[in-house]
Amino acid sequence: MSTDTDIAAGTLQYTADVVLRAAGGAGHVLLIKRRWAPYADCWALPGGHVDVDQAETSLEAAARELAEESGITVPAADLWQVGAYDAPGRDPRGRYVTVAYTATLPSPVPPTAADDAVDARWWPLDALPDLAFDHAEILADAVSQWSGTARSDTFTALSGCFATDLAALVSEEALQNLTPNGFIDLVARARDALVTANVGYLQEAGEDLDAAVSCLTDALTSSGGEQRALLARARIRLRDAIATVR
Repeated sequence: MSTDTDIAAGTLQYTADVVLRAAGGAGHVLLIKRRWAPYADCWALPGGHVDVDQAETSLEAAARELAEESGITVPAADLWQVGAYDAPGRDPRGRYVTVAYTATLPSPVPPTAADDAVDARWWPLDALPDLAFDHAEILADAVSQWSGTARSDTFTALSGCFATDLAALVSEEALQNLTPNGFIDLVARARDALVTANVGYLQEAGEDLDAAVSCLTDALTSSGGEQRALLARARIRLRDAIATVR
């Protein structure tokens, strides 16, 4: 990982950051202590440069940097975007643009600091340290997203959001008050209709629905924070699939 000592003045830099939350109680967020200046020995979100020479996307970079700095692996498919941050002066090294992503784990996974991090630990959301760069703003935006999605991460709410669009994919009229099993069956039939299409983007949407089916099925036998995390992942994959086919 570059320490940024050779960055040319005026060069636009492209980075990715991750707000990783652990559900349960008041919630915790994963932070790393930076090894290098600026903000050496300060707490920050895991993240780093996008490897543009390897045609890496910001999403791929976010998953990679999280694993490198904390030892915690989260599939890129389980990350969803918080936003892009490009305010001049947000980084003292020059003009930096970052894309932030977030994901939720059912419970804290012990981190192992490495690469650009000298320490990594879970912090309670109600007792956070001062954060480097504009990471407090990024974290606040992620918290707002969590608050907005938490109320809709139930089988009933997911059915209400997506049943009509899913039913249209299988040429049916959406039923009201689907049971959890009924909703999963509808998602599975929409998936089957898409993956058999000989069209690339429809097959990609079908893959999103397949991932949603897996999350929803696992959620049936889960409870508490684990179930909320699984339903949140299902919601993202359902949203992405519907957006792709519209």
